[in-house]
Amino acid sequence: MNAVHFGAGNIGRGFIGLLLHQSGYKTCFVDVNAEIVNLLNEKKQYTVKLAEASGKELTVENVYAINSLKDPELVVDEVANADVITAAVGPNILPLIAGLLATGLKKRLEQSKNPLTIIACENMIGGSAFLKEKIYEELTNEEKTQFDMYYSFPNAAVDRIVPNQTNIDKLAVTVEPFYEWVVDESEIKGATPPIHGVTFVQDLEPFIERKLFTVNTGHAVVAYFGYLAGIRNMHEALENSEIREMVEQVLKETGRYLTATYSFDEKIHADYVQKIINRFANPYISDDTTRVGRSP
Repeated sequence: MNAVHFGAGNIGRGFIGLLLHQSGYKTCFVDVNAEIVNLLNEKKQYTVKLAEASGKELTVENVYAINSLKDPELVVDEVANADVITAAVGPNILPLIAGLLATGLKKRLEQSKNPLTIIACENMIGGSAFLKEKIYEELTNEEKTQFDMYYSFPNAAVDRIVPNQTNIDKLAVTVEPFYEWVVDESEIKGATPPIHGVTFVQDLEPFIERKLFTVNTGHAVVAYFGYLAGIRNMHEALENSEIREMVEQVLKETGRYLTATYSFDEKIHADYVQKIINRFANPYISDDTTRVGRSP
């Protein structure tokens, strides 16, 4: 199976690329960073390290890359032959990859009528729908009708902390052990793409709100209270029992909203809340209260 992933940054390699590899895909990374592209083509593999006591390292193999500025025609060919397409480039960059995707998807229709799923794995609501909108700006009405028949753009919610880092090995990336990738299966045409670790759901909204009012809210609260207490590091802020208690109380409030609105099981949600708080307290992830506070 062939995957094309736009964005060879830390999230692309350490999160999406890792799961694609574990699912048996040969993955082509598309990026504009010449150094990373060249290294991927030279080594054909890279290492993902888990930020935990074990320091477990995972090897991601069967990868290569294309510089979309230098070789756009090669990107078009890869898109035309892909079994799944993903992106983790940042919301502001999605419009910049839409043109290449549109060209590649048009070429694909000339040689195959097999359905294809395109997923934007961005820290935004409706990322895939936004990418679809930008791609469709490149199409005629007839092409839009054809795309509607064969191409799916299911929205997704993604969650994994990939800390700021500088590594001697430019391809190596450290990520937290926890991750969540939830995809709206109701929007998929044809077979659901076999991707290890993805949770496919019929309604994405409850999971987006659960993330926003637990992960993002919790992250923000730790940062705000930590900053006010003069604490620079996120995990050190949670070592303060008063701050931890305040964070737990805030997430109890949001938890009452979530369980009442979406019928999440209260015990399961309470366990989820503790798991999220423990993620922020991970001493193997160094993150700044000021950085998180500016962009929770």
